[in-house]
Parts: sequence; C-alpha cells; structure tokens
Amino acid sequence: MRTDPVLDLAALQAGVPVRSQLAGTDGTVPTPRQLPHDVPDYTGHTALLDELDALAAGDGIAKVVVLTGMPGVGKTTLAGHWGHRRQSWFPDGQLYLNAEAHGPAPPVRPQEALHRFLVALGVPADRVPADAERRLELYHRLMSGRRMLVVLDNVVDSDHARQLLPRSDTGFTVVISRNRLPGLSVRHGIRSLTVTPLSYLERQRMLGRIVGGRRAGAEPAALETLARLSDGLPLALRVIGEHVGSRPDARLGDLADELAGRLLDIEGDDTDEMTLRTVFAWSVNALDPLPARLFLALGLFPGSTIGAEAAAAMLAVDVAGAERALDRLARAHLVDHDTVRRYRMHDLLRQYAADRAGEDAPSEQHRAALRRLLDWYLHTAVNAVGLLEPGRQVVPDLPEPGEVTPLTFASDCAALRWCEAERTNLLTMVRRAAAEGFHRHAWQIVDTVHEVFDRSGDQEDMREMLRIALDTATADGHDLGRVGTLANLGGSYFTTHDYHRAGRLLTEALRLARQHGYADIQRICRHNLASVQLRTGATLTAIDTLREVLADCRAVGEATGEAYALHNLGDAHHRLGHRDEARAFYRQALVVWDRVGSLRGRSLTHVRLAELSLDEGQPEVALAQGRVALGLHDRVTDDTIRCDALTISAEAQLRLGRHRDALADAALARAVGDELADPLRQARALVVSAEALSAVGDHDGALVRGREALGLLDDTDHPQQQVVRDRLATYHDHPQRREERSA
Repeated sequence: MRTDPVLDLAALQAGVPVRSQLAGTDGTVPTPRQLPHDVPDYTGHTALLDELDALAAGDGIAKVVVLTGMPGVGKTTLAGHWGHRRQSWFPDGQLYLNAEAHGPAPPVRPQEALHRFLVALGVPADRVPADAERRLELYHRLMSGRRMLVVLDNVVDSDHARQLLPRSDTGFTVVISRNRLPGLSVRHGIRSLTVTPLSYLERQRMLGRIVGGRRAGAEPAALETLARLSDGLPLALRVIGEHVGSRPDARLGDLADELAGRLLDIEGDDTDEMTLRTVFAWSVNALDPLPARLFLALGLFPGSTIGAEAAAAMLAVDVAGAERALDRLARAHLVDHDTVRRYRMHDLLRQYAADRAGEDAPSEQHRAALRRLLDWYLHTAVNAVGLLEPGRQVVPDLPEPGEVTPLTFASDCAALRWCEAERTNLLTMVRRAAAEGFHRHAWQIVDTVHEVFDRSGDQEDMREMLRIALDTATADGHDLGRVGTLANLGGSYFTTHDYHRAGRLLTEALRLARQHGYADIQRICRHNLASVQLRTGATLTAIDTLREVLADCRAVGEATGEAYALHNLGDAHHRLGHRDEARAFYRQALVVWDRVGSLRGRSLTHVRLAELSLDEGQPEVALAQGRVALGLHDRVTDDTIRCDALTISAEAQLRLGRHRDALADAALARAVGDELADPLRQARALVVSAEALSAVGDHDGALVRGREALGLLDDTDHPQQQVVRDRLATYHDHPQRREERSA
C-alpha cells in the first residue's frame, strides 16, 4: 500500500492547496531537518550570531543574508550553529544544500538542487516536473507561507544563488560562499556579512575545549602557541585538536614544535578533504590564470601589504590588470583589503602560496619576479626621496627600471605617505634582497630611504636596515656604497644620542673616504663629526670644523650642506651664549633652505629660533616660531622636530601662565618622544609637565613627573642628563626637597 504523499499537478494548476496534496496518510506534512550536525564546542563570532538574529527577526520580504569569508574560517559551521540555536523560529523545517562550488565534485546545477528540495518537501521523485520553469514555480508555491530556514552553502556565484532563493516572505535564507556576491547586494539589496578569523582569546578558548581542560591547563603556554599557529581558522584549530587528541601521551609543547612547519598537511579526519592544503587548493584551482599567477607571486612577496603597482611589477603586467587580479582574489577571500588600495594575505594562505609557488613555477621565474619587485621599490623610493630631500644626491650605479614603471608623486605629501605605508615592507624587502643575493638592491634601497626614516618612529628598524646595507655593500664589492652606508649608520646612532658609537663609525667612514678620494662623503663625515663634538661639549672645535665644511660646500655649490653647516653654527654660538651670532646663522640657513626648497630644513631652523627666543625671554615670539614648525609637520613628518617644537611650545605657554595649554603640549611631546623611544626628549617633556603641575599646586603630580624624567636618564650617559637634573632642581618643589620636608 502506498503511503508517500502524492502531488496531483492538474489539481495544483486548478488551485487545490499544496499542503493538502502533500499530506501523507496520517495527515502530516513533511518537515525536513537537513542542517548539518551542530558542534558542541562552538566558539566565537558572537556579534555575527546576534546580527543573524536581528536580520531573521526583522520585518520585510524575502529575508536573505550572505555569509562570505576565506576557506576554513567556519562559515558553514556558523550558519549551522545559528540554525540549530534558532530551530524554534522555523517550525516548518530546514533545507540545506551543499552546492559544491569548491571541492572535488562538479557544482550542483540549480535544476538538480530544486529536485532535491522538492523531494525533501514531500514531492515523490517520479513526480518532480522535468520542465525547469514548472519545477521552479512548484518550489516557490511549496515554500509559500512556510516558516522555513534555507541554507545554500558553497554557491558558485550570485546567479547560482538567485535561482534558488524562495520568494516567500515567511522564511529566511542564508547563502554561503567563499566569493563575495556583489550581484545579490547591488541588484537585490541583500545584506552580506563577512566571517573573520577568531580573535586571540576565542582561538585559545576553542582549542582548550577541543583538547580538554586537563591538558590545556597543564601547558597553557604551549596551548597558546598551538592556538597562534591556527591564525584564527576554526578548521585549523580542529585539525590541530585532532592531531593532539590522537597523541594523548605527548606534551603539547612537543606537538607545537612538530606542527609549526607542517600544519597545512596534517589531516583533520580520515579523508584527505580536511587538510588545509586541500581546502585552500579548491579555491585557488577555481581561479583564472592571471589571478592564479598573482596568488602564487604573493607567496613570494616579502612584505605584509601590497598595492596594485607593486603587484603589477611582480607579474610584468599593467596596473589595471593587477588591480583586476587583486580584486578577484579579494572576492574569493584569498586576500583581504588592508586599506582602500592595499591588500593583505592571511599567514596560512601565504604559506600555502609560497609552497605552491615552489611546486608550480621554476626558480628562474621567482628570481625574475623578485628582481622586478626590487627594481620597482628602489626606483619608487628614489622618486619619493627626491621630492622630500631636494638636492640630495641619488645613490650611485642605479639599475635601469627595465620592465617596471615606478611610481611618481604629485607632491611631497604623497611621497611621504608612500614612505610611511611602505616602511615595514622595505625592511622585509631588504632582508629578502640580502638573503637572495640581490646585494646591490639591498644597500641602494637603504641608502635611499634612511634619511626619511630617521625622522620618525623607533630607530632600531632603521639601524637593522643599515647594518644589512653595510654587509651587502661589502658583499657587492662596492666601496662607495660601503663607505656611504658606514657614514649613514653613524648618523643613525647620532639621532639616538649614542654619540660615542656615532663618532667611532664616522671617524672610520672619514678614513675610508679619504683613502678612496670620496670628497662628498668626506664633507658629510666632517660635518657629522662636528655635530658630535657640539653635542659632547667640544663647541670651539666644532665651530672650526663647521667653518671649514661651510667653505667647502660653498666652493662646490652644495647648497644643502651649506644650509646644515649654517644651522649647526647657529647651534654652536647659541651654546656659547652668543645669541646675536646664533640668530644671524639661523637666518642665513633659512635663506638657503628656501633656495633649495627644503621644508624640513625650514622647520628644523624655526625650532632653533624658537629656543633662542625663549632664552631671550620672548615666549610669545617662541610660540609663534614653534607653530611655524608644527604647521609644516603634515608635509614634513619629522617626529624629532615635532617633539622639540611641542616641548618649546609647552614651555612658552608655561612662561605665559597658560598652565593647561602647557600641560597639553607637554603631554603630546611626551607621547611623540615615546614613539621615538628617545629618553632625552621624553625627559624634557616631563620636566615641563612637572613645572606646570607645580605651578598649579599639584605637587604630587609634579613629583611623579620629575622622578619619571630622572628615571629615563639614569640608564644613559647622555651629556645633557645634568641639564635636566638642574632644571628639576630649579622649581620650588623639587622631589628631593619635598622628601626632606616630609621627613
């Protein structure tokens, strides 16, 4: 006896209610429950779960949401967990389709998907209409009025999903894809949510649940290391958890060491479909040739973020083609947007791309791509620094641009933005160039950008770059590059007040420059040694040296060197208390800075004029001159100048009795000093803060700032340490006196 529900198509066309036709002999209507099993240890994505709640509970028609994200990020698990959690919201059941867009099987065609859905809704397989339009119309009529959840997983594209969306306004549909589906959002206004990797705490919590509390609690540091290896991908965490679970007697620390180099290949279950490598491969294999080439090239890219121009150089294509390829990778969630025009790749995907590049492309292609990339970075850096440092000589023996088209810049602000965006990349680029034997590119990139990077940030990365440059210039056998880099390294130590090391390196560079007859580097070394002498108290010796350098620069028409010599002569006379002479030299320096168009030079000299005005008891004048320097900061971005200008401004405000303004400027100066990791500048800002707090009666706050300033200088042998101590001793509530009174 037949008990399956029978659908009479003629009756359907006549308007007989669908549900009555689908009722079985017991009068019930089928209630499909097709969602994959929920996971008991589900962790994270609380905000996304709440957003799904809000979208499903809201009023409106054709409720649909798209979940996208990179492979392995847990999109399907998230949708399934939410569906089980909200099962009561969908009493008429749940339909689930894996459309197989990414996997070993071919994608499920919409007509086959509709066949599966109709059977699940109670239509006998032999009664499913063969005609595509009748099949679709029957699906919509069966879904009408039903409170059902439909999950369309692994869909190919917007059109694939569109053909399976119910028209009913009583159900809710979740579309899942590794690709972004702009067709659904742009044409139909459907909301798209991106599933991101788990946070640092979420990944530890999830892995702890998987491996069990006893093992997790016994080795928390190792658990943290294992969680970090996952980069927040739930699939990676489950692969790790399965590996740990299969070795109950092994230490987590040992397993972390084992997994660090081969996580991509560890199996998560008893098939080969759960390795990360396999899951990633499904997405990459679906790419067109150019995006696929770019994906492999990104595995070789040394930096953290990339723009279309650098990608174009690696591929030897035009920028428009590189942009299209990057956009395709972004839509497939194989890269993410870091900023509007820059992209970032997930670490595990980068590792996979690098491994695959080694398998799929010969090493000659790798080296050619890397050479083009280094050419592009070098020539773009030359163009940027040419705007930021007018008159500065280009590094010698530059290679021809060849196949690449370096960036050019419309303004110094644009050039500076590029330098700031690429600072981290350039360090990794130089490391890779040295490791791969591109020695000349390594030292030329460093010697091009070092003067710009001396202006801001912690200088340790710059010194590392210069040390690499020194080694690579030596390996290159380029004497001029080696001597110039040695002088630049000395200059870098000078900016961090390590005058002993700076003097030693500059003396050696001067010796080699004389040996090889490099007159330009001799002038630079003599000038910088005079600066060391000036900072270490040998002021008269410094003046003699600077006068010689000034004469040499004027003789050969080196305007930038002339301006620096005039500026430092102003500093020297200021130290001796010869204020009129100092002001005259500073004003001469400003004339030359204007002639060469150096905004940084103008800013630097205005700061010194502001200091001079303070010493002369003219705080209003000092404040105005300091503001000139601060006003140029956005175009110059020299944090050392900004810090000094803010400190002078704070002191001028203090002398004018504007204590709140003084505290604000001093706090900003302290923050910039922190970024520079410069204890002297930090201490100077703290001294002004202490004096301002003391002036308003906050003696406890003044005491804290004073002690902090002294503490910053206790570990240094900076020659101006005593100056700061003397400043602290001049205000009426000096820490030592306060302690004596309280005793």
